[in-house]
Amino acid sequence: MTESLSPRRRLALAACAVALLILLAALLAPLSPQLLAYARGLQFAVIAGSLIMAVAFLVAIPLGTLAASGPRVFDTALRFVCDLFSSLPTLFVAAVFWAWADRSLSYVCALGALRGLEQAWLLRCEIVRLEAEDDAAPHSLGRTPVLAFLRLRLPAALGPLFVSASFSVAWLTALDAALTQAGLRPHAALPTWGLALAEPHASPLCATLAAGSVALLTVSLHALFRPPRVA
Repeated sequence: MTESLSPRRRLALAACAVALLILLAALLAPLSPQLLAYARGLQFAVIAGSLIMAVAFLVAIPLGTLAASGPRVFDTALRFVCDLFSSLPTLFVAAVFWAWADRSLSYVCALGALRGLEQAWLLRCEIVRLEAEDDAAPHSLGRTPVLAFLRLRLPAALGPLFVSASFSVAWLTALDAALTQAGLRPHAALPTWGLALAEPHASPLCATLAAGSVALLTVSLHALFRPPRVA
């Protein structure tokens, strides 16, 4: 039996289907103000989470590959940038992005780039680990056939990136809630699950639905993307 048909993967797909049904019901059912806020937050979470994952992968794959297999200067530069951003509080960086971005789209893309730097380092470490396990593997792109690298080594190293990406919605919601609690979030921004969880006057129903949906999406995506264990 293939891994894609395993019970664990079927359960993850079923959980994703439930989340999509919740979205459909929220959009089509007669909406109360509380359910409307939840539906708009769900729409933002799905769109923003998907965009963050896409931007992060576009940043992480080339940077991580160059840092692991390219000239040493790329590895040094990526290490420096990651150390720089890790030394700054994420809440501070997000607040700067809010002040810099004139639209929600720019803000989400900036957060995706930030996630991409973290995932680039994950990819770099995974490629280096795979090369260390393979005694016969050359350690530079100049000695490794590019097509063989793209077909074999890179797909094998993407596992940690998918696992990290499964937490994007939870990461975005927690960051947005922290910005709201700290008073750093613009009042004109769209309603989100983070706003529902952190605002003092938020509806308990909306907050409960938001927390449950974040947990459902995170668990299902993590179960779907987590690589199988090797016996």
